[in-house]
Amino acid sequence: MTSLIKIFGSKAQTKLVQHLLEHKGRIYNQIGLSRRLNLSPSTVARVIIPLIEEGIIKYDQISGQMKIIALNVENEKVNALIDFYDKLSEK
Repeated sequence: MTSLIKIFGSKAQTKLVQHLLEHKGRIYNQIGLSRRLNLSPSTVARVIIPLIEEGIIKYDQISGQMKIIALNVENEKVNALIDFYDKLSEK
């Protein structure tokens, strides 16, 4: 069973998940994502670990240093998060 703390463990992690939910289908590099969220790259590196473990985000490292991050829309948990977020966002 997934603990909500693994997904929403900190303000930075929640900010990252919300941004990815708002921009489904977009692919980011770690540095670009950290700039968009006004977080340090090391903070992004730290908060993505539990999200990778839970299958919430896809992660790949290419050409040595470049780290690619995207919401894993193929995951059931992510689809539940998308539905939940969309309902919260309805006006």
